[in-house]
Amino acid sequence: MRLQQRGELQLLKEIKERFDPSQRGQNGAIVVSIGDDAAVFKPFDGYMLVTTDLMAEGIHFDLSYTSPFHLGFKLVSINVSDIYAMGGVPRYIFLNVAFRSDTSEEFFWEFFKGVEVANSIYSTTLLGGDISAVLRDSMVSATVIGSSRRIIRRSNAKVGDRIYITNTIGNSACGLEILRRLIYQDRAFIRDYRFGLLNKEVDFNKKELVLEMGSKRISLEFSLVESLLKRHLVPLVSFPEHPSIDHITAMIDVSDGLFIDLNRICDESKVGARVFLEKLPMSKDMLQVCSIIGLNPYNFATSGGEDYELLFTTSESEEESFLNSSLMTSGAVLTCIGEIISDERVVVMLDGTEIPLKSEGYQHFSS
Repeated sequence: MRLQQRGELQLLKEIKERFDPSQRGQNGAIVVSIGDDAAVFKPFDGYMLVTTDLMAEGIHFDLSYTSPFHLGFKLVSINVSDIYAMGGVPRYIFLNVAFRSDTSEEFFWEFFKGVEVANSIYSTTLLGGDISAVLRDSMVSATVIGSSRRIIRRSNAKVGDRIYITNTIGNSACGLEILRRLIYQDRAFIRDYRFGLLNKEVDFNKKELVLEMGSKRISLEFSLVESLLKRHLVPLVSFPEHPSIDHITAMIDVSDGLFIDLNRICDESKVGARVFLEKLPMSKDMLQVCSIIGLNPYNFATSGGEDYELLFTTSESEEESFLNSSLMTSGAVLTCIGEIISDERVVVMLDGTEIPLKSEGYQHFSS
């Protein structure tokens, strides 16, 4: 059945039935949920954080390999990542969804299944939003409200601070490169794959994926590329819990690329940075894939974006205390990749030479 056959009111009614927090016993701070003109919740202790992000078809996602489940999950993750990057805890989410009228009802509810699974992971609650029809490309956006007892900004990095990043970087950009080169049949397979996020995963015996590389085709083992595709389609973001955040001076999530996001910390903090290329954490899977298909892994790691890892600084005197107290919700690995210096922004290459650290990464409205 198509959405135009169901209508807005019926869809909203079913969303309320599926996501009403009062039915799950999670309404302690929620006064009014889905169903009224506005949601109402009791104020938090400490600070309230609000962030919003949108995803537009053709710009942020391609439905030839992105399923509605992937889309819903990722929409929640990228917004939660902004709350984490400020030292906060996500609480409530509001969605704005615009699909074509001929969109299938199955697509609609698969999108909300992705939202539901992400909400269960991040302990967020859907409190409202809006749905609309569009004439052409789909668009979805989310607003997440969070709370924090301490705000971590981009503007507090100091000379001498150490620069850290969580986990590995470049996986998402490498995964996107693979997705763009997949043959049609393998794109269809990926659309049906949920990366183990549902209890009932699709049965499959996929051994390899086939990529079109110019005039030739290359086969890659699915087990080799699964983590890369997962990082791009359904990223799971990490959060440094208390007391770890007490030792962080400045922080940002890596959404547009390591170098461009590090430059944002430097701009706001009015400092420089020295990054060591040899220290950048890159996964074995990405390095092996890049070797097979002949691409430079450092391009993905420094400029790829959409890893949604946390890039942060901690003072030299607090570094040991931070590492000893560090608790990550997803068991993230922390790597020191450089240091904050007074003026220059440089990258130390593998041979020891230094080059300028440029703002390379994704920018809207840029050539």
